[in-house]
Amino acid sequence: MESMSFGEVQGSPWQQKQKTPNGCKKHLKINFAVLESVLKMGYSRNRISAYHYQESEVYIIESKSGFYDQKSIMEINLKDTLRNLRRAKNITQETLADYLGITPQSVGKWERGEGYPDITMLPKIAIYFDVTVDELLDVSRARIEERIQAYRDESMECVYAGDTERNIALWEKAYGEFPNDCRVMSNLMGALQMIQEWKIPQEVTDRMVSLGERILQESRDTKLREDAISALCYTYKRVGDDEKALHYANMGGSLHCTKEVLVSFAQEGEEGIAATQEYIRSMLERVAFSAGCDLLRKGDYSTEERIHVYEFCIKLLKLPVSEEDAKLYADNVARFYQMIAWQYAYGENAEKTLEALENMTKYAVIASEDGAGNYRGLLVNRLEYDSEKRARNYRGNACNLSLDDLKKKEFDFVRQEERFRKVVKELEQNALTV
Repeated sequence: MESMSFGEVQGSPWQQKQKTPNGCKKHLKINFAVLESVLKMGYSRNRISAYHYQESEVYIIESKSGFYDQKSIMEINLKDTLRNLRRAKNITQETLADYLGITPQSVGKWERGEGYPDITMLPKIAIYFDVTVDELLDVSRARIEERIQAYRDESMECVYAGDTERNIALWEKAYGEFPNDCRVMSNLMGALQMIQEWKIPQEVTDRMVSLGERILQESRDTKLREDAISALCYTYKRVGDDEKALHYANMGGSLHCTKEVLVSFAQEGEEGIAATQEYIRSMLERVAFSAGCDLLRKGDYSTEERIHVYEFCIKLLKLPVSEEDAKLYADNVARFYQMIAWQYAYGENAEKTLEALENMTKYAVIASEDGAGNYRGLLVNRLEYDSEKRARNYRGNACNLSLDDLKKKEFDFVRQEERFRKVVKELEQNALTV
């Protein structure tokens, strides 16, 4: 655990232990979990000074204002919670007292609200009943939900901005606050999955595996388990462990029994139409990427064969809509034209390379345009688009991504061509400043 300090108190933890800072009447030593529970109950961090000490303990300094005091914490329904936990475990007050090394009368007073356990005793009580300190103090579930939702809202801002690093840091912070919440674990896994490099670092792999296996062990939520299985499969594949990747792949559900298939079948009315259209759109996109990415990286295909597959993918993405709804597929089509350009560039076919780059630029610009509304084609007219709410794992927009691609040495042989310069200029005009 890192050293931490809430508030402005000078000196090392040892100095603070020896001398009570000016303006404070005492300090308590509690573990970090208790501090976090106290903070969740609404105690402001900027009114508490806390210090990490000996790697596992925190010192809280109580101000003269009486802002933080033991009694106010214990009044959060501790008496009711403690009594209910004891009865559920079918033990007497004497049994609990023996475990804690106190008198049965003390436990009786706690359950009547006439007294309160020392704050340093809370972790021991929580462990005995196999609950968290949060649950023992009956921290409001609504407040926890509100806090997690705030993390989700901020996370979406990161996703739309393509700020993967900030998103990972955000969910690491959330995990530190809610280390036993499987939803937080799942979101942290999702953030880590957005790392662009195919070969992810070993520490990221270890983190993903640890989180995923915990979710599978602890959660019964179908969506969380499915996401964990998917993430573990992709993680092991990215590090070259095909056996484990296949293990988790076989844990996935059948294509014919997915939520999307069943909802598009069962839902009626406008919602049913929208669900079916979204299913069609997502399946065409999934098939395109399966062909253009998964298939081609598995075999030794010629340049002509690869170009043929990429052109098939572009036709597939365009299939349900006309050019007026190009925003639906522009981002992905730009990527496939980029791949076509690479293939022609490997053979130094200048004309075909420049033609593919011009097409890439056309759709990258469309994908980068601001706007929101409904698509118009018959197969997509219940679907909405919003240029500001598109998930990405890169900074900027599609033009920024295309400009980065053009820096690669494969395009050096056409870099001085006027058409190439025109492509770069148009992309620069439509790219975002990042």
